[in-house]
Parts: sequence; structure tokens; C-alpha cells
Amino acid sequence: MTMDSKDKDQGQTETHQVTRNRTFWRASYNALHGVWSVLVRERNMRIHIVIAFVVLLAGLHFGLNRADWLWVTIGVFLAIYSEFLNTIIESVVDLIVGDRYEPLAGLAKDVAAGLVLVAVGFELIILLIIFQPYIWRELGIVTHFSEYFHHFRGLIL
Repeated sequence: MTMDSKDKDQGQTETHQVTRNRTFWRASYNALHGVWSVLVRERNMRIHIVIAFVVLLAGLHFGLNRADWLWVTIGVFLAIYSEFLNTIIESVVDLIVGDRYEPLAGLAKDVAAGLVLVAVGFELIILLIIFQPYIWRELGIVTHFSEYFHHFRGLIL
């Protein structure tokens, strides 16, 4: 026997949490569910995660120092954070507007996407500044600037 939607509503009720989390563990579970949802639903977030993994491998290969790791981490997590914020804004706008076209809704989504673009640009600038000397040294390219940089770095460490 098949149940139509009216029978499903009467026979099986699905409960959703509508109050605050009562325990730390419930809050942690909900937070991890949110992270998982973004990873599953958002293609661009998966791209950011893959890029972060590649940057991690590159940093390990080149043996970045602590200050370099700090800047790389800031850049990578800023891009990931901005993608989370973009997803939040798009979801809230879609919830409020539905299928209607609203110019302000489009503006909110465009600005949120622009935030991601600016964050990724900042990430790329950081990565270029940090990895340039390591890559050039690996390729055997030596300039006066890279010699000076590595000499100065050797004095500090």
C-alpha cells in the first residue's frame, strides 16, 4: 500500500530541533553537520579544500618556516571562511525570496560572491609572496632579491 503525502504527514512525523542546543556535544554535532552540508552541496567549497590540501603538500615539500605557515594558513582559511559566509547569505536570501526576483536579493548574492573573489585574490597574493622564493630556488633561478631574501632569512633563523 502506498501512502500519499497526507498519509505520510499523519503517520510519520519527522522532528526538527527548533530550540537551542542543550549540550556541547549536540552543538558540536550540529556544527559538523553544517560543515558536511556545505562540503556536499557547494562545488566551490570542495575546490577550496582541494587547493588547501595542495598548498599543505607544497608547504611540507618546501619546508616552510613558522611565519610562512602562519600567513599561508590565514590566506587559505580566509578563502574557506568567505565561502561559508557566501553560502549562508545565499541560503538566507533564497529562503526569504523563494522563486521571486528581487533586485536587492541579487545584490546581496553578488556582494557575497564578490567577497569570495576578494578573499581568493588575497589568498593568491599571500601564496605568491610566500612560495615564490622557494619555487625559484627549486628551479635554480637566482636573482639578487632572492639571494638577499635567503641571506636575510638565514640571519634570522
